[in-house]
Amino acid sequence: MSLAGYLSEYSLAEIFHFVQEGNKTGVLSLEPERGLMRSLSDTYYVSFQAGRIMSVTARNGAKHQSLLKIMEQRRWLSAAQTMELETQVGLLRQPLGIDLKARNLVNTEQLTLLFNSQVIATTCKLFEIHHGRFNFDPQAPLIYGEMTGLSLTAQEIALLGLRMLKDWGGLSAKLPAPEFALQRLSSKLPNLRLDSQEFKVWNLALGEISIAKIAAQLGLEIEKVQQISFRLSSIGLVQEVSVEPPQPSIDKKSEALTPVYVGGGNANAPVSASFLTNLRGFLKKKG
Repeated sequence: MSLAGYLSEYSLAEIFHFVQEGNKTGVLSLEPERGLMRSLSDTYYVSFQAGRIMSVTARNGAKHQSLLKIMEQRRWLSAAQTMELETQVGLLRQPLGIDLKARNLVNTEQLTLLFNSQVIATTCKLFEIHHGRFNFDPQAPLIYGEMTGLSLTAQEIALLGLRMLKDWGGLSAKLPAPEFALQRLSSKLPNLRLDSQEFKVWNLALGEISIAKIAAQLGLEIEKVQQISFRLSSIGLVQEVSVEPPQPSIDKKSEALTPVYVGGGNANAPVSASFLTNLRGFLKKKG
Protein backbone atom coordinates (compact mmCIF):
# COMPACT_ATOMS: atom_id res chain seq x y z
CA MET A 1 0.00 0.00 0.00
CA SER A 2 1.39 3.39 -1.00
CA LEU A 3 1.35 6.33 1.38
CA ALA A 4 1.51 9.98 0.38
CA GLY A 5 0.90 13.28 2.10
CA TYR A 6 2.46 16.29 3.73
CA LEU A 7 5.17 16.36 6.39
CA SER A 8 3.16 18.97 8.28
CA GLU A 9 0.58 16.23 8.93
CA TYR A 10 2.85 13.22 9.45
CA SER A 11 6.32 13.57 10.94
CA LEU A 12 9.20 11.63 9.41
CA ALA A 13 9.38 9.52 12.58
CA GLU A 14 5.72 8.52 12.17
CA ILE A 15 6.31 7.60 8.51
CA PHE A 16 9.34 5.49 9.45
CA HIS A 17 7.25 3.74 12.13
CA PHE A 18 4.59 2.93 9.52
CA VAL A 19 7.24 1.40 7.24
CA GLN A 20 8.87 -0.68 9.97
CA GLU A 21 5.62 -1.89 11.56
CA GLY A 22 4.48 -3.14 8.17
CA ASN A 23 7.90 -4.67 7.45
CA LYS A 24 7.65 -2.83 4.14
CA THR A 25 9.93 -2.72 1.12
CA GLY A 26 9.95 0.26 -1.22
CA VAL A 27 11.23 3.79 -1.77
CA LEU A 28 10.25 6.87 0.23
CA SER A 29 10.67 10.18 -1.61
CA LEU A 30 10.85 13.46 0.29
CA GLU A 31 10.48 16.87 -1.32
CA PRO A 32 11.18 19.71 1.16
CA GLU A 33 9.18 22.86 0.65
CA ARG A 34 11.39 25.21 -1.30
CA GLY A 35 12.70 28.29 0.44
CA LEU A 36 12.49 26.81 3.93
CA MET A 37 15.45 24.41 3.87
CA ARG A 38 18.03 25.86 1.50
CA SER A 39 20.74 23.53 2.81
CA LEU A 40 18.78 20.48 1.68
CA SER A 41 18.52 19.07 -1.83
CA ASP A 42 15.34 19.18 -3.85
CA THR A 43 14.47 15.51 -3.44
CA TYR A 44 15.62 12.62 -1.27
CA TYR A 45 15.04 8.93 -1.88
CA VAL A 46 15.18 6.47 1.03
CA SER A 47 15.24 2.78 0.10
CA PHE A 48 13.69 0.30 2.54
CA GLN A 49 13.92 -3.47 2.52
CA ALA A 50 11.73 -5.34 5.03
CA GLY A 51 11.50 -2.24 7.22
CA ARG A 52 15.25 -1.56 7.19
CA ILE A 53 16.90 1.50 5.64
CA MET A 54 19.34 0.45 2.95
CA SER A 55 20.28 3.70 1.21
CA VAL A 56 19.61 7.42 0.95
CA THR A 57 20.24 9.36 -2.22
CA ALA A 58 19.91 13.08 -2.84
CA ARG A 59 19.09 14.78 -6.10
CA ASN A 60 19.47 18.51 -6.57
CA GLY A 61 17.74 19.16 -9.86
CA ALA A 62 19.46 16.89 -12.37
CA LYS A 63 22.60 16.58 -10.25
CA HIS A 64 23.30 13.40 -8.35
CA GLN A 65 26.57 12.07 -6.98
CA SER A 66 26.58 8.27 -7.12
CA LEU A 67 28.14 5.92 -4.61
CA LEU A 68 30.73 4.94 -7.23
CA LYS A 69 31.78 8.57 -7.73
CA ILE A 70 32.16 9.01 -3.98
CA MET A 71 34.41 5.93 -3.87
CA GLU A 72 36.44 7.35 -6.73
CA GLN A 73 36.83 10.70 -4.93
CA ARG A 74 38.11 8.83 -1.88
CA ARG A 75 40.55 7.02 -4.19
CA TRP A 76 39.18 3.61 -3.41
CA LEU A 77 38.47 3.16 -7.11
CA SER A 78 40.26 4.45 -10.18
CA ALA A 79 38.46 6.47 -12.85
CA ALA A 80 38.71 3.51 -15.20
CA GLN A 81 37.18 1.15 -12.63
CA THR A 82 34.34 3.59 -11.97
CA MET A 83 33.58 3.93 -15.66
CA GLU A 84 33.47 0.16 -16.14
CA LEU A 85 31.32 -0.42 -13.05
CA GLU A 86 28.83 2.28 -14.06
CA THR A 87 27.88 0.21 -17.10
CA GLN A 88 27.02 -2.71 -14.81
CA VAL A 89 25.10 -0.94 -12.04
CA GLY A 90 21.75 -1.21 -13.79
CA LEU A 91 22.03 -5.01 -13.84
CA LEU A 92 22.65 -5.40 -10.09
CA ARG A 93 20.25 -7.55 -8.09
CA GLN A 94 22.13 -7.07 -4.82
CA PRO A 95 23.68 -4.05 -3.04
CA LEU A 96 26.66 -2.53 -4.84
CA GLY A 97 28.81 -2.77 -1.70
CA ILE A 98 28.36 -6.54 -1.49
CA ASP A 99 29.31 -6.90 -5.16
CA LEU A 100 32.44 -4.76 -4.79
CA LYS A 101 33.48 -6.53 -1.61
CA ALA A 102 33.19 -9.90 -3.37
CA ARG A 103 35.58 -8.53 -6.02
CA ASN A 104 37.98 -7.34 -3.29
CA LEU A 105 37.64 -3.74 -4.47
CA VAL A 106 36.47 -2.43 -1.06
CA ASN A 107 36.49 -3.77 2.50
CA THR A 108 34.03 -3.80 5.40
CA GLU A 109 35.62 -0.78 7.10
CA GLN A 110 35.27 1.34 3.97
CA LEU A 111 31.64 0.31 3.51
CA THR A 112 30.91 1.15 7.16
CA LEU A 113 32.40 4.64 6.68
CA LEU A 114 30.23 5.15 3.61
CA PHE A 115 27.09 3.93 5.36
CA ASN A 116 27.68 6.23 8.34
CA SER A 117 28.21 9.30 6.17
CA GLN A 118 25.80 8.65 3.33
CA VAL A 119 22.94 6.98 5.18
CA ILE A 120 22.97 7.66 8.91
CA ALA A 121 24.20 11.28 8.75
CA THR A 122 21.97 12.18 5.80
CA THR A 123 18.86 10.56 7.25
CA CYS A 124 19.35 12.29 10.60
CA LYS A 125 19.51 15.59 8.69
CA LEU A 126 16.11 14.81 7.13
CA PHE A 127 14.42 15.09 10.52
CA GLU A 128 14.85 18.86 10.23
CA ILE A 129 12.27 18.86 7.43
CA HIS A 130 8.78 19.67 8.71
CA HIS A 131 7.22 21.07 5.52
CA GLY A 132 7.03 19.37 2.18
CA ARG A 133 5.62 16.33 0.45
CA PHE A 134 6.36 12.65 0.90
CA ASN A 135 5.45 9.51 -1.00
CA PHE A 136 6.16 5.90 -0.13
CA ASP A 137 5.98 3.63 -3.16
CA PRO A 138 6.16 -0.12 -2.41
CA GLN A 139 6.34 -0.85 -6.15
CA ALA A 140 9.38 1.34 -6.84
CA PRO A 141 12.53 -0.59 -7.85
CA LEU A 142 15.19 -0.64 -5.14
CA ILE A 143 18.29 1.44 -5.83
CA TYR A 144 20.90 -1.33 -5.50
CA GLY A 145 23.61 0.86 -7.02
CA GLU A 146 23.43 3.15 -3.98
CA MET A 147 23.48 0.43 -1.31
CA THR A 148 26.55 -0.48 0.73
CA GLY A 149 24.99 -3.74 1.92
CA LEU A 150 24.69 -2.42 5.48
CA SER A 151 21.36 -1.40 7.00
CA LEU A 152 19.60 -0.20 10.14
CA THR A 153 15.98 -0.48 11.18
CA ALA A 154 13.80 2.56 10.59
CA GLN A 155 13.23 2.59 14.37
CA GLU A 156 16.95 2.90 15.13
CA ILE A 157 17.56 5.74 12.68
CA ALA A 158 14.42 7.58 13.80
CA LEU A 159 15.68 7.49 17.38
CA LEU A 160 19.09 8.82 16.29
CA GLY A 161 17.55 11.53 14.13
CA LEU A 162 15.26 12.80 16.88
CA ARG A 163 18.10 12.79 19.40
CA MET A 164 20.17 15.01 17.12
CA LEU A 165 17.29 17.40 16.40
CA LYS A 166 18.13 20.82 17.83
CA ASP A 167 15.10 22.85 16.75
CA TRP A 168 11.84 21.24 17.90
CA GLY A 169 9.70 24.17 16.74
CA GLY A 170 8.27 22.22 13.82
CA LEU A 171 7.17 19.38 16.10
CA SER A 172 5.92 21.43 19.06
CA ALA A 173 2.27 20.76 18.19
CA LYS A 174 2.91 17.01 18.26
CA LEU A 175 4.54 16.91 21.70
CA PRO A 176 2.41 15.22 24.39
CA ALA A 177 0.75 17.50 26.94
CA PRO A 178 2.42 17.67 30.40
CA GLU A 179 -0.74 16.45 32.12
CA PHE A 180 -0.76 13.19 30.14
CA ALA A 181 0.91 10.01 31.32
CA LEU A 182 2.89 7.43 29.37
CA GLN A 183 2.11 3.73 29.14
CA ARG A 184 4.63 1.15 27.96
CA LEU A 185 3.49 -0.94 25.03
CA SER A 186 5.60 -3.87 26.22
CA SER A 187 6.90 -4.97 29.60
CA LYS A 188 10.24 -5.84 28.00
CA LEU A 189 12.52 -3.34 26.30
CA PRO A 190 13.25 -4.37 22.69
CA ASN A 191 16.77 -4.75 21.38
CA LEU A 192 17.29 -1.01 21.18
CA ARG A 193 19.88 1.17 22.87
CA LEU A 194 18.23 3.94 24.85
CA ASP A 195 20.30 6.65 26.46
CA SER A 196 20.13 7.09 30.23
CA GLN A 197 17.35 9.73 30.18
CA GLU A 198 15.25 7.78 27.68
CA PHE A 199 15.56 4.64 29.80
CA LYS A 200 14.52 6.48 32.96
CA VAL A 201 11.43 7.91 31.27
CA TRP A 202 10.54 4.51 29.78
CA ASN A 203 10.99 2.93 33.21
CA LEU A 204 8.40 5.35 34.67
CA ALA A 205 5.95 4.89 31.80
CA LEU A 206 3.41 2.90 33.80
CA GLY A 207 0.37 5.04 32.99
CA GLU A 208 0.19 6.34 36.55
CA ILE A 209 2.03 9.67 36.74
CA SER A 210 1.97 12.62 34.38
CA ILE A 211 4.83 13.80 32.21
CA ALA A 212 5.11 16.89 34.41
CA LYS A 213 5.58 14.71 37.50
CA ILE A 214 8.10 12.51 35.67
CA ALA A 215 10.08 15.65 34.86
CA ALA A 216 10.01 16.74 38.51
CA GLN A 217 11.02 13.28 39.71
CA LEU A 218 13.97 13.11 37.28
CA GLY A 219 15.02 16.74 37.76
CA LEU A 220 14.52 17.54 34.07
CA GLU A 221 12.70 20.35 32.28
CA ILE A 222 9.15 19.45 31.26
CA GLU A 223 9.92 20.28 27.62
CA LYS A 224 12.87 17.87 27.68
CA VAL A 225 10.67 15.05 28.95
CA GLN A 226 8.02 15.91 26.33
CA GLN A 227 10.67 15.52 23.63
CA ILE A 228 11.87 12.20 25.06
CA SER A 229 8.24 11.06 25.29
CA PHE A 230 7.69 11.93 21.62
CA ARG A 231 10.80 9.95 20.65
CA LEU A 232 9.67 6.88 22.57
CA SER A 233 6.12 7.20 21.24
CA SER A 234 7.25 7.68 17.62
CA ILE A 235 9.25 4.45 17.63
CA GLY A 236 6.44 2.46 19.23
CA LEU A 237 7.72 1.99 22.80
CA VAL A 238 5.05 3.99 24.67
CA GLN A 239 1.68 5.61 24.16
CA GLU A 240 0.03 8.64 25.73
CA VAL A 241 -2.78 7.98 28.18
CA SER A 242 -4.94 10.12 30.44
CA VAL A 243 -4.08 10.06 34.11
CA GLU A 244 -6.95 8.56 36.12
CA PRO A 245 -8.34 11.18 38.53
CA PRO A 246 -7.91 10.21 42.21
CA GLN A 247 -10.99 8.64 43.77
CA PRO A 248 -12.47 10.73 46.61
CA SER A 249 -11.84 9.23 50.03
CA ILE A 250 -14.90 8.07 51.97
CA ASP A 251 -15.59 9.89 55.21
CA LYS A 252 -16.05 7.30 57.94
CA LYS A 253 -18.61 9.52 59.65
CA SER A 254 -20.79 9.51 56.58
CA GLU A 255 -20.86 5.73 56.40
CA ALA A 256 -23.64 5.45 59.09
CA LEU A 257 -27.03 4.76 57.54
CA THR A 258 -29.64 7.48 57.82
CA PRO A 259 -33.19 6.22 58.35
CA VAL A 260 -35.67 7.06 55.64
CA TYR A 261 -39.25 7.89 56.61
CA VAL A 262 -41.64 6.80 53.90
CA GLY A 263 -44.45 9.20 53.21
CA GLY A 264 -42.59 12.19 54.51
CA GLY A 265 -43.20 13.81 57.88
CA ASN A 266 -40.90 15.03 60.57
CA ALA A 267 -38.68 12.30 61.99
CA ASN A 268 -38.34 14.20 65.26
CA ALA A 269 -42.08 14.69 65.83
CA PRO A 270 -43.45 13.08 69.10
CA VAL A 271 -45.42 9.84 68.70
CA SER A 272 -49.10 10.22 69.73
CA ALA A 273 -50.58 8.19 72.64
CA SER A 274 -53.45 6.90 70.45
CA PHE A 275 -50.93 5.48 67.96
CA LEU A 276 -49.14 3.55 70.73
CA THR A 277 -52.49 2.21 72.08
CA ASN A 278 -53.57 0.99 68.64
CA LEU A 279 -50.13 -0.58 68.09
CA ARG A 280 -50.33 -2.57 71.37
CA GLY A 281 -53.80 -3.80 70.47
CA PHE A 282 -52.61 -4.93 67.08
CA LEU A 283 -49.71 -6.88 68.56
CA LYS A 284 -51.99 -8.62 71.14
CA LYS A 285 -54.27 -9.82 68.33
CA LYS A 286 -51.23 -11.21 66.48
CA GLY A 287 -50.15 -13.01 69.62
